[in-house]
Amino acid sequence: MIKVLHVVSALDGGGVENLLLNYYNYMDKKKIKFDFIVHGNNKGALEPIFENLNSKIYHIPSKHDSVIQNFKCLKEIIYNGNYDIVHAHLGIMSVFPVYYAKKAGVAIRIAHSHTAFITKSISNRLIHNILRPFLKRNANYWFACSEDAGEFLWGSDAVTCGRVHIMKNAIDINKFTFNPEVRNKIRNVLGVEGKFVIGSVGRFTYSKNHKFLIQIFNEIYNKNRDATLILIGNGELEDEIKKQIISLGLKDVVICLGVRDDVHELLQAMDVFLLPTRYEGFGIVYIEAQTAGLMTFGSEKVVPSEVKITDLMKFISLNNSPESWCKEILGYNNGYKRVDTSKYIKENGYDIQLEANKLEKFYYKSLTN
Repeated sequence: MIKVLHVVSALDGGGVENLLLNYYNYMDKKKIKFDFIVHGNNKGALEPIFENLNSKIYHIPSKHDSVIQNFKCLKEIIYNGNYDIVHAHLGIMSVFPVYYAKKAGVAIRIAHSHTAFITKSISNRLIHNILRPFLKRNANYWFACSEDAGEFLWGSDAVTCGRVHIMKNAIDINKFTFNPEVRNKIRNVLGVEGKFVIGSVGRFTYSKNHKFLIQIFNEIYNKNRDATLILIGNGELEDEIKKQIISLGLKDVVICLGVRDDVHELLQAMDVFLLPTRYEGFGIVYIEAQTAGLMTFGSEKVVPSEVKITDLMKFISLNNSPESWCKEILGYNNGYKRVDTSKYIKENGYDIQLEANKLEKFYYKSLTN
C-alpha cells in the first residue's frame, strides 16, 4: 500500500479539501491511503468523512500560535510516519513539510500550487521570493491546479517546459449534471419556488469578496423583487457579512446555509451562480456550476481562463461597479435554458473517475522510477 501524507490548512469544506475528497473517493483504498496534517485544533466539516475512509488526521499548532511547536510536530509526524509520499498544499509554505520530508528520506515530495495570488504586502512578497528557491530544491515534483497557479509558484519557464504537473480540479460529472427533478425538489425544500435564485459557494474570507457580492445582489434585488440569494459556506467574515445583509434590508431574501455536503443538489435550484473573487488559483466551483447548466459569473483576469468550458461562463471586471455587474447578470439571464453540458466538461478533462486514475498511476510510477 502507498501511504500519502497530505499537508493542508484545514479540512473544512474548502476547494482544496473537496478536491482531495473527490480524488480519494475514486481511488482503490486497498492500494492507496491518504492521511492528513491539519493546522490548528478546529475539527473541520470533512474530517468525519475522511476518517470513515480510514484516513488518519493529525492536528498540529498553527504557526500563528507557535512557530516552534508547529515545526516540531510537523517534523515528528513526517519522520515517524513511514510515508511514501508527502503532498503539500500550503503554497510557498509547503517548503517546510517538503524540507522535513527530504531530510526524512521520503522519496516523493510534492508541492502543489492552488492559487495565483500574493498579497500586496511587501513582507509577504519578500518571504515568497526568499523561500521559492528552497521550495524548488526540496520538492522533487511540482504540481499546480492551473497554468496560472503554476506560473505563480514555479515560474512561467517551468510551466512552458512541462516541469509542472497540472492536476485538474476534476469533479463527479454525474452528480452535478442538470436534473430538473432535483431542481424542483430543492426549490420546494428551500421555499424559493417562482423566485430568481442567485447562488454562491465559498468560504467567507477576504479572497471570496462577499462584501462586493452582497452589493451586487442588492442592485439586483432593487430591480427584481423576486430575487433571492443563497450563500453556502462559512468563515471568519461570516458575522460581518451577515451584518451587511441586515443593514441593507436583505435579511428576508438572503439564505445562509453554512457548510453543506449537497452542493451538487443546491446548484440545481439556482438560476445564476455568482462568485466575484479577488483572487483564485483555479476555482473548481465554476466548473461545477457550468456542469449544472448554470449561467456563471466570475472575476475577469482573476479567475483563470481555463475554467471557461462552456459559453455559460462569463467574466466581468472587478473594476466595474455593482450596478454594472447587475446589468450584465440580468441581461444574460434573459431567457437562457438549462442544458446538459456534461459532454464538454468530460472532453476538457474534468471527469474525476479518469483523473483520479491518472493520479493513482502517477503515484505508482513515481515510486518505481
